[in-house]
Amino acid sequence: MEFNDPPLSQQIRKILASQWLGHTIHFYSQVDSTNLTALELAQRGAPEGTVVLADRQLRGRGRGNHLWHSPAGVGIYCSIVLRPKVVAAKAQLVTLMTGVAVAKAVSLKTGLSPRIKWPNDIFVNDKKVAGILLESKATKTVVEYAVIGIGINVNHTLTDLPEQLLVTASSLRMELGQTIERDGLIAQLFIEIESLYDRLQREDSAVILEQWRSYSATLGARVRLVQKDKLLQGIAVDITDEGALLLKTDRDGLLVVHAGEVEHLRISADD
Repeated sequence: MEFNDPPLSQQIRKILASQWLGHTIHFYSQVDSTNLTALELAQRGAPEGTVVLADRQLRGRGRGNHLWHSPAGVGIYCSIVLRPKVVAAKAQLVTLMTGVAVAKAVSLKTGLSPRIKWPNDIFVNDKKVAGILLESKATKTVVEYAVIGIGINVNHTLTDLPEQLLVTASSLRMELGQTIERDGLIAQLFIEIESLYDRLQREDSAVILEQWRSYSATLGARVRLVQKDKLLQGIAVDITDEGALLLKTDRDGLLVVHAGEVEHLRISADD
């Protein structure tokens, strides 16, 4: 793990406009995983809003222990320490909130039209460009701390992505046709997360849920998902106040599906 103060960090500090998020940033040229580093900081009492940002990850992780390909100089790989005042049952709202923030920041900085696939993937033109990984320490009722990891394929070219991913994944640069300033996108992302998180802390999650619905690529679509070795198929009709998916199946009627119980979700028509 290499800690330093690269040019990207200096650029971010110059334009950072968030009130509290990102005012403490640990920058690394490379790190095994930003989430693992942030979890260690959270366990040692790091204040809310602490950010771990790396130019490269050696073992970047996605949901379900999938690897997140993280080459140097082209992506955004960051993790944020949060201490949300939500009951454990609503921890999933942190993931949904972050998805909305990523979609809004990407839209504002690129003009692209991102969509969110429940629970944690961001797509542009039907290709995955970003993912979110929430890890937390919680009792049955209270969340002690949460680390939200964000990986965004920003300036990746065809040679920066493994061949097996090119069918399903892309980058903002590949979809837009031009390079994007990572520092500006990061600064905008912090503003969007801060704004939505402040609402979550005030127990005002209705706006988050409504904005998530507006970006959703899942609602209204027919989906197939694996839940503890059980295959479920149906129409994704809505999300609950806790961020769970409401699935209308042919056999079982309306089911409530929690993200932690789902190994994989596929949108039948698009995915």
